[in-house]
Amino acid sequence: MLTNTNPVPSEGAGSIRPRTGRHRTETPAIFRPGDTEREVAGPRREIGTFADSRLRRARTRRPAELPSLGMPTLGPDYDTDPERSRSFQAGWQEDVHGPVAERLVSDGVGLVLDVGCGIGRFGTALQGRLTWLSLDESPRQLADCSHRPVIRAHAARLPIRNSSVGAVAMLWVLYHLDEPRDAVAEGRRVLRRGRLLAACASSRTNDPELVPGGYPRTTFDAEEAADIVSDVFGVSNVEVERWDAPLVHLDDREEVAAYARSHLLPPSVAEAVIPPVTLTKRGCLVWARRP
Repeated sequence: MLTNTNPVPSEGAGSIRPRTGRHRTETPAIFRPGDTEREVAGPRREIGTFADSRLRRARTRRPAELPSLGMPTLGPDYDTDPERSRSFQAGWQEDVHGPVAERLVSDGVGLVLDVGCGIGRFGTALQGRLTWLSLDESPRQLADCSHRPVIRAHAARLPIRNSSVGAVAMLWVLYHLDEPRDAVAEGRRVLRRGRLLAACASSRTNDPELVPGGYPRTTFDAEEAADIVSDVFGVSNVEVERWDAPLVHLDDREEVAAYARSHLLPPSVAEAVIPPVTLTKRGCLVWARRP
């Protein structure tokens, strides 16, 4: 059972204290040819970007064997409305960062690639116990991330060599993509054989106390997440952990309103709820092992 007890810092810009010397920054050997060290942000380097043409190709890339899902994405607003994500508080989301970190540390995976790292909550959960390399497409999120090294890149075109990392984390990110299976396929490509990818998603029936009619469908919800990952890794190589429990307590109307904003809900949703309220969290964590 996933809980909210792990002391992971909130999504606020100043909530994660910088750590120096915890993670290696000399990792260019894992990059594809042409993806150079200047594109990595170490402790004293600015965040680099990949050529716009590369990102355009990544957005339009669609393998023929993986047809379009034909569902809406949950459009990211991290650069246009950074205060929304910064207002996110610890305990408002199912804690997968801690359990994923503990399993990967136990497995001794070595290098972990954190895809869609945001401000570095998974890096915080690792506590320097594994070598951590992360990427995100949002300049604002990477600037707010106090862990290094980070790369600005798209999840559907990872600038990493084949079979070069010990684990891939795609936590709370795949619903932002038009084709999440493209990103999962990229995760499989860069994994060494026998190693793990972790991905997670909320259910459309999450927070029924706030959204009794359910959240809008996205490209990567808990209802289809395991099937999408299985399309890439094979059913026999996938395991799923699900949760359905009262995990988040909101004490007053101000907390309810802040929670609704952080989850892209209109103010009318918060106004319809009488606090205090305990929210039922539903979702899943999908593990896939590369054969």
